Amino acid sequence: MRLVSETLTKIINVPNMKEHRAAGVTGCLKNVAYGNFSNVDRSHRFEKTNTLTFIGTLAAVEPVRSRVVLNIMDGLRGVWHGGPFMQDVKFRFYPKQIMIGTDPVAMDHQLIHLIEAKRKAEGAVSLFDRAPERIGQKLEPNINPFLREPGHVEYASTLGLGVFDESKTKINTIEI
Repeated sequence: MRLVSETLTKIINVPNMKEHRAAGVTGCLKNVAYGNFSNVDRSHRFEKTNTLTFIGTLAAVEPVRSRVVLNIMDGLRGVWHGGPFMQDVKFRFYPKQIMIGTDPVAMDHQLIHLIEAKRKAEGAVSLFDRAPERIGQKLEPNINPFLREPGHVEYASTLGLGVFDESKTKINTIEI
């Protein structure tokens, strides 16, 4: 945070497209929030996490909020399950695109759609599935150690971090 508050005047946020076992997705919002603060793992140490409100709250803190001026989401390679540090190639996918925009909420909303589509194609449960029988430690697409909170993206919109309504947004995507 010191670097942001004392040195940087503008931030270009460059997240990768990935699923997150607690937050649902790791995109623009989580990248900025968790990248600028320490000890953020406290938001998801237990099955019921605090990521729903934690991510947007951190991303809304000044001077971070006003200094992030551009988001470039790297979708050349992504992770559709077990992210963000998953090394197993069976959970990788290749959207072959770069998203560019100034609205992190709109971009992360698109990321949710991409991850959901890939999970569906792989026969995996939705990011929004909160069934208790799906909680566990096995590394398989229909089991998760946390109740995912992809709703953090919509919550961030209530903090003025962007627009969740897709009919009011435009995202530039470069297909590779």
